[in-house]
Amino acid sequence: MGPAIQHNPWLIQRDVIRALLIREMKTRFGKWRLGYAWVLLEPAMHIMVLAAIFSFLGREFYPGIPTMLFMLGGIAPFIFFSSCFNKGLAAVESNRGLFNYRQLRPFDAVLTRVLLEFAIYLFSLVVLLGILAWFGISARFNDFLLLVVINLLFLGFCLGVSLTMCVVGTKFPEAARFAPMIVRPLYFISGVFFSLEQVPEEYHGYLSWNPILHMIELTREGLFASFQGMFANLPYLAMSSLTMLAFGLLVYRSQWRDLVRSQ
Repeated sequence: MGPAIQHNPWLIQRDVIRALLIREMKTRFGKWRLGYAWVLLEPAMHIMVLAAIFSFLGREFYPGIPTMLFMLGGIAPFIFFSSCFNKGLAAVESNRGLFNYRQLRPFDAVLTRVLLEFAIYLFSLVVLLGILAWFGISARFNDFLLLVVINLLFLGFCLGVSLTMCVVGTKFPEAARFAPMIVRPLYFISGVFFSLEQVPEEYHGYLSWNPILHMIELTREGLFASFQGMFANLPYLAMSSLTMLAFGLLVYRSQWRDLVRSQ
């Protein structure tokens, strides 16, 4: 008799994630090159619209940082969060036929979508920074290690959000239709097109509860040496990310069997 085949669970998990990633990329981008171009076009259009508004007002938004770079530092992280939020809602329904395979679970579908969105976010951020620098729009870089830390924390935060939305989207489909409405006001209070130091201090106590605001402030602090970021709080972002990830995992853990069985 030949040697017994060893079924390493980590290798199986790796193959599952790889297969789902390929499937997600084909679904997301299709056969058309424009699908891949949209990765850059979406944040670029946001930047151009906001930059045009502030150019019309006739002022640079933040001293020492070109307006386009300042906007990119806010738009790229927010699009990543928004995509994870919305993709989590439909993660189960979009992959329901695959759950007949014992190796596949809703967690795999959510994790795959978050990892893909994270890769798209990093790619678009780096490429757009390079394109803007090529056109002479640049600022002195600050802290690479800070960027690594906050992005890993934000990845955990968005995974927790996506797992929670996965359960909400499946268990409460009617309520899930209104869930994307949460993202819209967050766009205006998360520092996408402003810095917290530019807001009157009486509002800081309300806005600083928002972890996305701290993520965006810290992203700009890591990217640009001239950005002060005096109100950004790394420990608060870390606590929020770990709490959100733990909450998402607990909610998923308590409901995953119902997610597979629900019709």
